[in-house]
Amino acid sequence: MPIVRHNGGMSPNDPQDFLAVLALVAAGGVVLMLAAKVIPSVASVRFLDVLHRWQLWLAALVATTASLGSIWFSEYGNHWVPCRFCWFQRIFMYSLAIILIIAAIRKDRSVKWYVVPLASIGLVFSFWHNLIEHRVIEESKLCISVTSCANPWHVSFGKLGFNRDGVFEWSGMPMTLAVMAFCGFAAILALLLTPEALDTPDQASAPEAVKEEHNGEPAAG
Repeated sequence: MPIVRHNGGMSPNDPQDFLAVLALVAAGGVVLMLAAKVIPSVASVRFLDVLHRWQLWLAALVATTASLGSIWFSEYGNHWVPCRFCWFQRIFMYSLAIILIIAAIRKDRSVKWYVVPLASIGLVFSFWHNLIEHRVIEESKLCISVTSCANPWHVSFGKLGFNRDGVFEWSGMPMTLAVMAFCGFAAILALLLTPEALDTPDQASAPEAVKEEHNGEPAAG
């Protein structure tokens, strides 16, 4: 798709490239959270503790940023028309944004029982949409009849599509809106599920050390 600039200003593709960077940051955060969960250490405990204190606001920030970006694309993004699977993902992300903002204000951590199912279903839709874009599975007739789910509006940091010879190309690290939505749902799930208290090896062995000092008897007081 040619880049159209209005009065020498910003290209409609520039915001997607910026959001693609944010999606990569979110994906990196997911990896760090999983690593901290799997590899217990003093640093990982502190990292997860910080995330636990801010998990609701961070999750709300992810969902709100994704939702506002989605609205910008459909209203100002060079006449971009959401496809069928885009709408499925929008339904869940928009709902998550509202729920998480309210939960963050109320400091309601029990919201995970409502958010995790919504984010999980949204993640599945995003994954399926990515399979369609990568031609792993064929898009349905409903997708083709309205707006193609297989042809991304814009690809950041790579190529994904057919060349002039009709050969499907996939190069670089193609970031489409479906990939960014997947990163967003994954980040929300990771923020709500991974930042839990972990005992460091020193903390775990502390009670035993106290018992030894008192000849096997618990410390008084």
